Amino acid sequence: MGRLNILLLALVIYCAMQVVDFQHEARTLFVTLGSEQEAERQLDVAFTRLQLQQVALAKGERVDEVARRELKMAPPQPGSIVFMPFDTGGSHE
Repeated sequence: MGRLNILLLALVIYCAMQVVDFQHEARTLFVTLGSEQEAERQLDVAFTRLQLQQVALAKGERVDEVARRELKMAPPQPGSIVFMPFDTGGSHE
């Protein structure tokens, strides 16, 4: 009986140590999860900010301003516009 009791005691101690180890690992993973979720929120905020910047930079007024200021572009003069006939590919008689 003495050997069985020692074996059972060793098994109980081993199981208790495993429980402590698993609880520590679970807490560590929970803390890591929290920090990763915070990083995800920060990335979402940054992505939303970038999307707003993209919309602002793509507005027609901004494109027009950059074309005039940096590329020195201007609207065509009314006399320089030539309209070409558009053929729709219909039958010719």
